[in-house]
Amino acid sequence: MFSWDDIGVFLALYRERTTGRAASARGVSQPTIVRRIAALENDLGLALFERSPTGLMPTDAAHALYASAQRIERSVCEFTAEVDGLTDAEVNLIRLTFLDHFEQLLIPVLRDFRSRWPRVQTQLLASDHIYDLARGEADIGVRGRDRPTSDELVVRELPPSGWTIYASAHTSAEERPHAPADVAGHPIALVGGVPATLPVYLWLEEIASSGPPPARCNNYRAIKSLVASGAVLSALPCTIGDGDPEVVRCFPPLEEWDVPIYLIGRRAILRRPPARDLFDSIAAHFDRHPELLMGVR
Repeated sequence: MFSWDDIGVFLALYRERTTGRAASARGVSQPTIVRRIAALENDLGLALFERSPTGLMPTDAAHALYASAQRIERSVCEFTAEVDGLTDAEVNLIRLTFLDHFEQLLIPVLRDFRSRWPRVQTQLLASDHIYDLARGEADIGVRGRDRPTSDELVVRELPPSGWTIYASAHTSAEERPHAPADVAGHPIALVGGVPATLPVYLWLEEIASSGPPPARCNNYRAIKSLVASGAVLSALPCTIGDGDPEVVRCFPPLEEWDVPIYLIGRRAILRRPPARDLFDSIAAHFDRHPELLMGVR
């Protein structure tokens, strides 16, 4: 009969689509993944994956089973967290995920937390990758845009992230726009992917439609570098732009360009004093210093 580990292997393969990446996600060897998925398929009497030039493709049976497997995974994570919460052992690792440009903002919080809880390690997952807290991939997260709705999560709204248009610090004041209406006609850079749907980038897209073709970048770092070179204007969050001497605001951030920011914690892990302390400390830090996220207005 199959076990939870087999379902975990199935989920890893479904998400990663190669045995190598699934092995990394599960912390096991590649042959183990191959062996376990073959055993699961045999036990179920179903083919779950088919080989293709780009990797393993889920079959119709795999698609049909995925939602149920996810529910099992979340139940196991919740059960494990509940067991941890009922034991007397201390939490010795808290996984904190946030966008990589937030880490400088959290240094004072992390320094104070370490002084209060010297035996607790804080693992920083600074990445554009969206870790699934409800699935147990991280414990506490700072995230933008969409408010999570899972009952397994505690959500606190933080001050919003402020955005404005930046130019190279090496340009003169006369060369920069001083109001939104002045941006038209300047070379513009835009970002791709999900950030392209943010209000300020939608506005810039409309501006760019009547001017020269915009430059396209795949992340904020690339946009910042292009702006710093003097080649373009573009939008950046104040958390990135205000701390870089190579770029300068053209005008203050506008409220209509604000992006909601949320502090998220796994409900089960927040029952433990160290995790609750870190969660509350992050919330209090940004409540005391909203300008860190919003920018000075």
